[in-house]
Amino acid sequence: MKTAKLYLLGLVMLAFNISNAQNQSVLVEHFTNTLCSICASRNPGFYQNLQSQQDVLHIAYHPSSPYAACVLNKHNKAENDDRTNYYGIYGGTPRLVINGVVQLSSTNYASAAIFNPFKNITANVLIKANQVIVGDSIKSFVTIKRLTNQVLSNLKLQVLYVEDTLFYNAPNGESKHFDVFRKSASGWQGLTVNIPAQINDSIVIQTATTINIAWNKDRIYTLAFLQNTDKTILNVAKSTGNKTSNTGIKSIHDLGIKVYPIPVNNYLTIEQSSNVNTLISLINILGEVVLNKQINYSENIDLSGLSKGIYFLSLENSNGKAIQKIIIQ
Repeated sequence: MKTAKLYLLGLVMLAFNISNAQNQSVLVEHFTNTLCSICASRNPGFYQNLQSQQDVLHIAYHPSSPYAACVLNKHNKAENDDRTNYYGIYGGTPRLVINGVVQLSSTNYASAAIFNPFKNITANVLIKANQVIVGDSIKSFVTIKRLTNQVLSNLKLQVLYVEDTLFYNAPNGESKHFDVFRKSASGWQGLTVNIPAQINDSIVIQTATTINIAWNKDRIYTLAFLQNTDKTILNVAKSTGNKTSNTGIKSIHDLGIKVYPIPVNNYLTIEQSSNVNTLISLINILGEVVLNKQINYSENIDLSGLSKGIYFLSLENSNGKAIQKIIIQ
């Protein structure tokens, strides 16, 4: 379940310890698709351009049009499509939106000049994002600090969960997918925020979401940005590093279990060192449970009827819970 709590820390400076005079960061929202051959040809130049930029953050959405079979869209179709529709660009990929401004499809994505109009702009607010992984959930803390006397009203905060690199051999030939949008903690309507009236005053907003088993939680970060009603973005920040508490997830060896072979063609062997009741679930990359059963002894599981690809095997018994990545080939 996702939650959002707003805390006003009046007259508190939350240890930013930096000058008010600073430029805002730039957000480029990238709309792409794993079946899009044009994306495969244009994305490498764009990514190379992106790597040469400072203070530019990136997020990639995967809308269902023009290719509805994109697995990264099917993982969260509604929210990927909602963001595309928000900008009125549903129906074609690749597309870029920089700080809320839609770029022409004919724009040279490999040119550093596309970012020039959005740089060296004085920031009215500073955003800082932190996250903590607790068990199977991520808790995020977004701090927003007023820097100037500029009138700031009708602002919406977006808090998104993003996977920094996803390794998937896509039909269009791309094998690495960067800053993949996974889920919104704020909904596309965003969270209404009231910026403090006094310079240097701050607010802290807390959100939380459940970690989907298809995510690599070690690669998940929080992306937070403030957006105006005219779609312009005031500032953006991402969390760096994960503060992790006890997750309760063990290795399969701690459960006294061996799983082989990996990759698997037909039969997967689950070998238990003792006769215990173990609940096993096999989940695909979309987070769908495709197999669910209980075993008491070692067993050979027939996977020949499943599609090739990446799966996650969840095993749980009296010794604890473990998750093992499985590849069917």
